[in-house]
Amino acid sequence: MKKFLLTVFLCAMAVLGVFSPNVLNLSYADDIVSVTVLTPTPLYKQASIKSDLYTSDLPVGTVLTLDNTSPQNDEIFYRVLVYGVVDGASQDDVGYVLRAHTLDSTITSPSRTLDDNGKIKNDNTPVYERVQVPETNNYVYNKVENILLNKDTPIQVLDGYDKNKEYTYIAFYGESGDIVRYYVETSNLSVPGINWSIIVAISTLITCVTILAIIFGIKGRKKKKLK
Repeated sequence: MKKFLLTVFLCAMAVLGVFSPNVLNLSYADDIVSVTVLTPTPLYKQASIKSDLYTSDLPVGTVLTLDNTSPQNDEIFYRVLVYGVVDGASQDDVGYVLRAHTLDSTITSPSRTLDDNGKIKNDNTPVYERVQVPETNNYVYNKVENILLNKDTPIQVLDGYDKNKEYTYIAFYGESGDIVRYYVETSNLSVPGINWSIIVAISTLITCVTILAIIFGIKGRKKKKLK
């Protein structure tokens, strides 16, 4: 019985290993100390695109220090310190910047790698940022200017792949070699690796079950002969 349970456990681990998602080696928000602005972007006073602004146009390259006095739970915005960025701001003043317009500058890019599981199908593929509309709580996808992906650009699917969804969240290497994250139209993606993972997992499970059946079938016949 112990051998049977051990075999089942090993088989389960093998299947789970196949299904485990590829992990992108990026810092989580709690580990990020600062971010760099990638594209001209507003600095909001509240975590809403409808809120008042500190400025409508933070320049590319601006480094913002995150306010990590409490968890960064908002999926759309980073909460940042505005002292030294906004004239007249105190050390306790905070603002909000769209995550999609920034890049983690806490860690240098060579320490991060893209575990790609797909590629872009078409040249000049645009990317989009997802923004929540406060009045409806629905999301809209705004095209990002000045970023177009070439055919065969390697990408990593971050939140699962569903060919029936209009947009998919991906990561890819930016011009400077850093990893950036945006949405693209799913029709512009080629993701062959995901289907193969399912096939391999099913094959592994079938193989394990077959081996178990053979082992316990042989043991059963031996017991009958002894009787």
